[in-house]
Amino acid sequence: MRRRLLAALGLIGLAGVLALLGLLRPWATYNPIKLNTMFAEDQRVAHFRAMEGLMPYRVVDAADRPFQFDAAPAAIVDQYSYAGETRRLDDFLTRVDATGLLVIQDDRIVHEQYRLGASETTRHTSWSVAKSFVATLVGVALREGRIASLDDPIDRYAPSLTGSVYEGVPIRHVLEMSSGIDFDETYNSRRSDIQMLFVKLFAFRQRLTAVLHDYDRARPSGSHFHYASIETQALGQLLSELYDQPLSKLLEDKLWQPLGMAGQAYWNTDRMGEQGMELAFCCLNAQLRDYAKLGRLYLQQGQWQGRALLPDGWVPMATTPPRQDMQPGQSDYAYGPRGYGLHWWIPADAQREYFAAGVWGQYIYVSEPDRLIIVRSSVDPEYRANMDESIVVFRAIRDGLRAAATAD
Repeated sequence: MRRRLLAALGLIGLAGVLALLGLLRPWATYNPIKLNTMFAEDQRVAHFRAMEGLMPYRVVDAADRPFQFDAAPAAIVDQYSYAGETRRLDDFLTRVDATGLLVIQDDRIVHEQYRLGASETTRHTSWSVAKSFVATLVGVALREGRIASLDDPIDRYAPSLTGSVYEGVPIRHVLEMSSGIDFDETYNSRRSDIQMLFVKLFAFRQRLTAVLHDYDRARPSGSHFHYASIETQALGQLLSELYDQPLSKLLEDKLWQPLGMAGQAYWNTDRMGEQGMELAFCCLNAQLRDYAKLGRLYLQQGQWQGRALLPDGWVPMATTPPRQDMQPGQSDYAYGPRGYGLHWWIPADAQREYFAAGVWGQYIYVSEPDRLIIVRSSVDPEYRANMDESIVVFRAIRDGLRAAATAD
């Protein structure tokens, strides 16, 4: 009897070990053990410029005819005021673990610096900056007539979403992050939906198309802004089904080539091979100068070299909060007083300013009156606390350039 019990326990233990190995897959090129080191203090700088080593990916080829910004180096402010103090720009960039800062005005690079071992050709991961690229591709689809109206239900064009919380939800509400989905975007909780999403994908091997069916509705569609990365994934599914192409190929054809992106990019996927689906809510990896070209497209009101890529009126619509609960300081999204449009953020007291933003401190900031684009990459663990100051810094750079232009 004792031997049988020990044998049974041994089999149970062996089964447990095999199950654990099956989840962790330490022999695989991409496995949860390696992925779990992504944010390690001594590794995140290297990881954020080599995400292809942590997750599967697809390549986005550089443009056949690259667009190059002119170089016109100029002094930018080295000091600014914040919280009643005079602070130094260099100290701030050090404190936020900035890896790059690019300032472009009137198509001229007036300032460019790289830090922590990065260079002009480094591919920086984008995190949620990728969301603004996805929304822009929705605009392209609307311009091309693939989508008749943003008020059409998303599952009309993406049948795979039928039966999910997105069934019957207008595309516009998904762009506004107002679908009503019950999704917890808390980054500092290991059990939140955004954290468990990576566990589902890379430990339990669940497909992104299946994950989109995992959530319930918390409120009526269109009634409340609630930031949720899964909304962008639904838009990625929409685009893939509209064009019957992987999202990275669509990005290459509709934006990377037309905008003259000079560098090859990567977009991380949920698995290797042709069956992989891009993580639409994050994980596009590109050079800073190429990120800036999305800002330029918006500065040009959706035009590029005389060609319309976005519908008339898309840019002001996408960069203006459509409802009171999306105005700066009105939402319950506790990342400072910023408003939301169609996957673009709007700072308080904006004068045609808006920005794309990603966790850990990635930004594409645009000031239309100043014809100004600022791109910053970083690996800042205190990005929440530093977000307000980041906008103050961008505005200080803007104001310094304004003052220099007036003096001239």
